[in-house]
Amino acid sequence: MGIYDREYYRGEKTGPGWFSGPAPWCKTLILINVVVFLAQRLLNIDDGFVVDWLAATPRGIFHQGRIWELLTATFLHDQQKFLHIIVNMVFLWIVGREMESLYGGRDFLAFYLAAAIVSTFCWALVQEFSPNPLPMIGASGAVLAVVTLYTLYYPKREILFFGFIPMPMWLVLAIYLVWPILAEGRGGAGGVAIESHLAGAGFAFLFKHFDLRWSRLIEGRFGRPRLKVVAPPRYEASRPRTPVPTRTANETVGSMTPTTSVLPEDQLDARLDEVLAKIAREGGNDLTDDERKVLQEASRRARDRRSDRR
Repeated sequence: MGIYDREYYRGEKTGPGWFSGPAPWCKTLILINVVVFLAQRLLNIDDGFVVDWLAATPRGIFHQGRIWELLTATFLHDQQKFLHIIVNMVFLWIVGREMESLYGGRDFLAFYLAAAIVSTFCWALVQEFSPNPLPMIGASGAVLAVVTLYTLYYPKREILFFGFIPMPMWLVLAIYLVWPILAEGRGGAGGVAIESHLAGAGFAFLFKHFDLRWSRLIEGRFGRPRLKVVAPPRYEASRPRTPVPTRTANETVGSMTPTTSVLPEDQLDARLDEVLAKIAREGGNDLTDDERKVLQEASRRARDRRSDRR
């Protein structure tokens, strides 16, 4: 990532004005999930409305055009299982704030929302061929994408699993992924959208491997300058950047061309760049007479310019 990709170098707001400070978008996502959960509970919103219009279903997504379900289902949680939303939001806070600090607010938000859509879509695609698909709700697919991305960066970093068991992130991720699959095989993980979990983890891997940041994929970025760290250019002596006068038949090899002292400034600068690049690359012991005279001519012109200013 270039320095202008960092959040603190962009000169932009890091999130909603009322939610400033560290990891504003991570906190905003958690707040939205909690508010939706409490609103559904306090307002006693009909479960039929939720299932028909907000929860993800293959029928709604693929046959009735309710594509918004790919995203709205991510902000809903089971009203009968408080642990569902608690675990998701705790994990999102633990790992999400560092990923937002690393990628910046906009790229983190775009990653989270894209992970939510992709994980829900993959689940719906698999369930389309199921005889009795159930509606799906929950942020687990998107949260697991954030957990996976964090683990790819810090596989050996320890967190307190269940609040008191120190455990490296790679093992936490393995448990998060494998446990529902094993439980499903024993008939004990009903209601867990395993396809969504796996899709979220797979999306995070592809995101990091191919650097799928939103800011990098969208060209232009509203004219914002971008600074990248690149290796210094390497020039070949046989391929100068600009044409230089060639030697005549009467000149000896290694002699300075007669036109060097009257070269235009841009051509002399080009020759000087080549000589300085050679010195930086090989040292100054193997310079030819021609190259030494280029240095002398450039030095002479520099002295003349200083004298003219006095």
